[in-house]
Amino acid sequence: MKIREGINKLFSNRKVMRELSHSGKNEMKRKKRSDIDTSGFKALDAHKKGVIKNSKTIRFKLAASYLVPIAFIILLGVVSYRVASEGIVKNYEKSSLQTISMTGKYLRFGLSSIEATSLQYANDNTISKFFCNLYANDKSEYNAAYKYIGSILSAKQASDEFIGNIYILSDKVKSISTKGSYDSGLYGGFTQTELGADLKENRMKNVWAGADKYLDEKLKTNSEEYSLRLIRSLPNAQAMLVIDVNANTVNKILDGLDFNKSDYIAVVTSDGKEIMAGEGRKKEGDNKSNAADIFAGQDFYKKAVSSKKTEDSLYVKYKGKTYLFLYSQVGETKAMVCALIPKDIITSQADNIRTVTVLIAAIAIIFAAIIAIFISQGIDTTIKDIIVRLKEAAKGDLTVQFQSRRRDEFHTLIEETQNTFSNMKNLIRHVKGMSREVFRSAENISATSEAFLKSTTNITAAMDEIDQGISQQAKDAQECLVQMDNLSQKIILVSDNTREIGQIADQTKQSIREGSIVTANLNSQTQTTIETTTDIIHEIEALEQKSLSISRIINVIHEIASQTNLLSLNASIEAARAGEYGKGFAVVASEIRNLAEQSQESVNEINRIIENIQKDTRKAAKTARKAENVVKLQGDAVKNTINSYENINNSVESLMVYLSAITRNVENMGEAKQSALGAIESISAVLEEIAASVNTVNLTSNEQQASVETLNTAAEELNRNTQTLVIEVKKFKVEEG
Repeated sequence: MKIREGINKLFSNRKVMRELSHSGKNEMKRKKRSDIDTSGFKALDAHKKGVIKNSKTIRFKLAASYLVPIAFIILLGVVSYRVASEGIVKNYEKSSLQTISMTGKYLRFGLSSIEATSLQYANDNTISKFFCNLYANDKSEYNAAYKYIGSILSAKQASDEFIGNIYILSDKVKSISTKGSYDSGLYGGFTQTELGADLKENRMKNVWAGADKYLDEKLKTNSEEYSLRLIRSLPNAQAMLVIDVNANTVNKILDGLDFNKSDYIAVVTSDGKEIMAGEGRKKEGDNKSNAADIFAGQDFYKKAVSSKKTEDSLYVKYKGKTYLFLYSQVGETKAMVCALIPKDIITSQADNIRTVTVLIAAIAIIFAAIIAIFISQGIDTTIKDIIVRLKEAAKGDLTVQFQSRRRDEFHTLIEETQNTFSNMKNLIRHVKGMSREVFRSAENISATSEAFLKSTTNITAAMDEIDQGISQQAKDAQECLVQMDNLSQKIILVSDNTREIGQIADQTKQSIREGSIVTANLNSQTQTTIETTTDIIHEIEALEQKSLSISRIINVIHEIASQTNLLSLNASIEAARAGEYGKGFAVVASEIRNLAEQSQESVNEINRIIENIQKDTRKAAKTARKAENVVKLQGDAVKNTINSYENINNSVESLMVYLSAITRNVENMGEAKQSALGAIESISAVLEEIAASVNTVNLTSNEQQASVETLNTAAEELNRNTQTLVIEVKKFKVEEG
């Protein structure tokens, strides 16, 4: 308990020391901050002079800072222009190409219907028979067939807007068309041309042509009257089928496209004929209806024809200007829908964005410059006024007054600055009043730290004494372990002797059995009885000697019990010396004392049994001698001998019972020995831990002593700083006048 109280007192004193040290450090920090504040005024004065000399004033920096977002606005405009320009151009290109592609698909649909019509006519049985001249012998059938063919051609022309005129040319019969009748011989003349010869050889083939001079001359047509012309042979007759694509329909499709007037749009056939949209025809003039120099004769058109792509767009040069060239093939006709769109029209919308961006940026710069000059002028004037008054305050005059007509954050700043100086004046007044009290407190702290240093030194000495006492207890615990080891060896010896006694008792019991047998035969053999009696006398004498040996063993056990009792007494004394930490060891000592008392009682009981055995042995010897001298009384002696043997047997059995009890007690002593050893080892471990803790506390006490010395030094420094504080506070002016 005293050790614990000493440790608690030690930590309590250490806490007081820490608080005093912390208080001294705070005073030193406050003084340093006061020094920094004074130097801050000086730095502010130097900075003011540098600003006046430097052309880069706050006004200039503020104006420049307003131009920074303007620069980002300009950057945003440039980026927006580029992104918008790219997006507009890509969307325009995509939509234009889709328009051209849809136009090509629509034309392909119309031309596909014309091809289907031509295939229908080529497989028509009436047409084949008529142009094979199979109706030549029957005038009515001939006229009916002629009328039928003319009607279906006219009906198809009227129902299909893509079909212009339809011609079926032959040499054997009159040619038939939706335009009128023609003489025979047109087929033979056409087959003499290169195209006609090719179609004659390939009767299942059809050809799309932009124009054909021979047919235009014979049919009295103009290439402007049609856009394309489908030509094919009738497979079962000597005739040629010609279907013109309605030029008005194609022109309407091209004129209906939503393009600008400066664009060129045309359907270009495989033979170079160009069907221009209306505005394109006006630009090029009627005398340039073919207008081969727009698309057909250009390299970009030739590349498009040879390309594997059915539609595409790319930028090309035409008449010194950049155009977007778009094309889409019209099915298997080898014709293409082409367009040239000036690039400046595509980018005109993006150019408008650029103009608007530049205009907005210019206006923003002007307004930003005006606002920056106006704001910076007011801020500059206010800051200069504040700097002048701060310079006076830096010299120690805390009576300065800050004034401003502004109603913004500077008004709040000036008010708070004025409040700060008012609080500083009050603080200086308070510091002046408290400086003497601080000085007296510093002296008290110095005296307290000296006294605390002395008490810490005394605590350190007390801890050294506790450390020595704990070390001595550890040595005593080690000595107890040695004594317990000796006790263990003696307990083992008792156990061995007890087993030997058991063996002797067994032998005695066997001898008693043999004596009983001899006594039973004594009536029949007297001489044998005498001899046997003599032997019994010798055996009883030997038993008496063994009884004496048992007495010696009992004496040894008695000595062990005495030593155990003495050891228990010593352990109780050591436990009492250890105080609270020896309670466990006292319990062990009590158990050892109880074990010694039980051993002593067992020894006394054995002594009584041995005395009974010795008495019985002496009685048996007397009886044997009487049997030797008085044979006549043999019967009675035998009976007495039998009774004596029975008594001996009972005594030996009692002896065995007591020996078993002794054996169990010896085993209990072994178990108690193990418990005692464990308890002593635990006590030893606790003492070692206590010694380690005392060592730690001793080190802490040494550290505390060093800290107290530091505190004493800090207290002296605080005393000196307090004197300096009084001198410095007197420099401030807190009253006017």
